[in-house]
Amino acid sequence: MSMKISSTNMIKYLSLAIGIMVMALSGSLFSFASFSTDLKARFGFSSSNINLLSAIGDTSMYVGFLIVGPIYDHYGERWTMITASILTFLGYGGMYIAYAKAWGGLGFLMVLYCLAGVASTAGYLAALAANMANFPASTSGTVSGILLAFFGLSATLFSQIKTHLFSGHDEVADPNSTLKGTKATQTFLLFLTIITTAIYLIGAVFMVKIKKPVVKTLDSGSSSNTTVNDSSDIEKRAAVAAAAAAAAATTPNATVGSTPIQALSRSTTFTPSMKNGREGWNNSSTTLDKESVAPRTAHHLPGDTILESTAPALTAPNNNGGIITTTDASKTWFNPYLTSIDMKPRALLVESTFWFFVIAQVSQQGFSYINNVDSIVHAILDPLDPSTATRAISLTGLHVTLISIGNCLGRLASGILSDWVINRYRISRSIFFFISEILILIPLIIMGFSTSIVSMPLLIISSCLIGATYGATGALFASMTRDFFGDTYYGTNCGMVMVLNGFNPIIANQIYGVFYDRAVEKMGLTHESQPSEDHMTCLGSACYDSGFKIASLLQVVCVVAAGLLFWTHMRKGRKLMQNMA
Repeated sequence: MSMKISSTNMIKYLSLAIGIMVMALSGSLFSFASFSTDLKARFGFSSSNINLLSAIGDTSMYVGFLIVGPIYDHYGERWTMITASILTFLGYGGMYIAYAKAWGGLGFLMVLYCLAGVASTAGYLAALAANMANFPASTSGTVSGILLAFFGLSATLFSQIKTHLFSGHDEVADPNSTLKGTKATQTFLLFLTIITTAIYLIGAVFMVKIKKPVVKTLDSGSSSNTTVNDSSDIEKRAAVAAAAAAAAATTPNATVGSTPIQALSRSTTFTPSMKNGREGWNNSSTTLDKESVAPRTAHHLPGDTILESTAPALTAPNNNGGIITTTDASKTWFNPYLTSIDMKPRALLVESTFWFFVIAQVSQQGFSYINNVDSIVHAILDPLDPSTATRAISLTGLHVTLISIGNCLGRLASGILSDWVINRYRISRSIFFFISEILILIPLIIMGFSTSIVSMPLLIISSCLIGATYGATGALFASMTRDFFGDTYYGTNCGMVMVLNGFNPIIANQIYGVFYDRAVEKMGLTHESQPSEDHMTCLGSACYDSGFKIASLLQVVCVVAAGLLFWTHMRKGRKLMQNMA
């Protein structure tokens, strides 16, 4: 048995390592700013064109959940990764060919970038869902934080590779060529094609979702299947049951045998009832991840089931004829916020937590900053300085790096801290989601309401805050979806939460692009009158402040929705605690 457990742990941590590699490549779309200038130059795009292309890629990552979510739920992580490898080959490979020939135009590039975005989502979902399922829910924040930290570093990884290996600074222009933009970007797109396709195929082979021991459950004469969260759980039950039986013998109200007393374990499973999908429990299988309850009195939960004869265990009947099974009798409380309800996708539509979550995701701002930091940098630099073009490239790389590092640290910190708080203080991890949405307002207000051009120190602060808060909300999304809706339909449920968020980058980037182009027109400049092909034409705060004023207002809506989400989840947890009492 120990050899089997050791082998299982080896597979689990190997899958985690492969998942980290997959995540490090799945955020490649966030490095768009590092090569968008060359795309603009080669195809003669306007700022609105570039923002639309960027938004299509971002949107496809969210809408892609509806495509790859059911693939993961029905066919598993292997076929999801194979799908990712095929789509990334077609997407980035097609962009390489289109850039090399300056062929296809905006519409063709949008289709190709959309394929790359869906591929990114497939890799993201397979790595995240498989590895979260391999670890208990009490550590889901940490696991998702580690994985998504590398997802956040992806933009830094690729932007630094682009800056240092594919910068094109030393290229000599071909006098016979009419193509603008560097050949280095062409090579970079080929590199993206090869590296993402190869790693996704490796993930398809070596990244595995471990099949856990299956035990039968009974509920009023019916049976269903559920899984034990910990692979060592079965081994522990015999020893725990013996200790709990001894404790039960000294408890006045307890009996051993037909109606022993209850203690809720970290992996108790039941199938509760629900009216209209609200304020109760779903008819589907539900797994409660709890801190264990000591054998004192028999608390009764509606619709409890029994874990049959896998190992000796203490049980207690409830008022509805169901039975609670215990595997741990060492602690005196359970955690209502570590509760995975395996809800079917259609049941989400009548859940208030679902709709508050969706509204918060849709109205969250920051994409317009992340995808346009290059044009913001150009807008605040002195156009008469001969080193401006070179400085703009290096400063763009710096800010993309700051955003990416902040993204990484935000994801890691929010995952670890949320696990600690939810386990120690029994507070919903959505409190961190609420706080992050408030912090996102700060850089948006700086960019939208500053009376003059934003200084470089303030721009650095804005990049760090946008990166950290965006990273935090991204990591919390993964674990909160599991907390709210469970594991069984995780891929599809992620898609339902995120699909409307696909409109966010389109709206935000288009708003930014429209105001940017209007500022260019007011300056009386055209694409052909630019100082150089690498230098944006728009100068001054008018290039960006109007767009960020609108973004600030939308972010206020997000903050309100995030606050209601936290309040609703806390209220449901308190109701469950009252039922336990």
